[in-house]
Amino acid sequence: MSHKKHNARAEKNIINDVESYGWSVALLESDTATPSFAYTIGLWKNFDYPEIIVFGLATNTLHTLLNDVGELIREGKEPSLNTNNDEILNDFPVQFRQVDISNIADYFGYAQWFNNHEYFPAIQLFWPDKDKNFPWDSGYDEKLKFCQPILDRKLLFKFFEEENTAAFLSKLSLKEGKPILWVWHDDDDGTWSFANRSSDDMMLVGLGEVVEHDFTVNDLFNLPTGQIAMRKFVGDKWKRAKL
Repeated sequence: MSHKKHNARAEKNIINDVESYGWSVALLESDTATPSFAYTIGLWKNFDYPEIIVFGLATNTLHTLLNDVGELIREGKEPSLNTNNDEILNDFPVQFRQVDISNIADYFGYAQWFNNHEYFPAIQLFWPDKDKNFPWDSGYDEKLKFCQPILDRKLLFKFFEEENTAAFLSKLSLKEGKPILWVWHDDDDGTWSFANRSSDDMMLVGLGEVVEHDFTVNDLFNLPTGQIAMRKFVGDKWKRAKL
């Protein structure tokens, strides 16, 4: 099935879900670049309530969570923001926070399509670790660090990796100011390489240093291993392909 036909089927299913149930849920499995996540489509249209996104759990769990919250909203029991809500998960609180508008395009693709690419608000559902700490708490489990991005702010570094992760950067880009036009995410060891062209000499730097050098490479935070991305100039749309 072609990508275009797949999109057409997904869009038809979304419209049917929203008409039948009040909302639809988009589910995205984890890959080598991003954790699993899910978001609602239709809450804004039918209930004048922000769309909701949640990360980092099995997709069937994410689906159940969002449907449970949707039912509360249908009943007029809107969850409070920035405080513990105890009626969503058994024995554990959750919190909801506003999603900064700068992060909408990165995660709400079908919701943008459904809303005709017009403005809609969104909130993020956060679940805690086993000690009931949230990602912004000092005692939060380090093993879960990259499970839930905090989208209530503009992100200067979008990758789900440490900023000091080793990466390769073209000498032409670093020392001579040539634009980064060629990026690949190695399938063997997950290494990132950023170059002006595929034959460039490379230098070892931190991934955060690459982003500081060219903020636009943040657009590739969700490029899985085994893929490359190319563009003709800074500001051009990245074209992605398998290695």
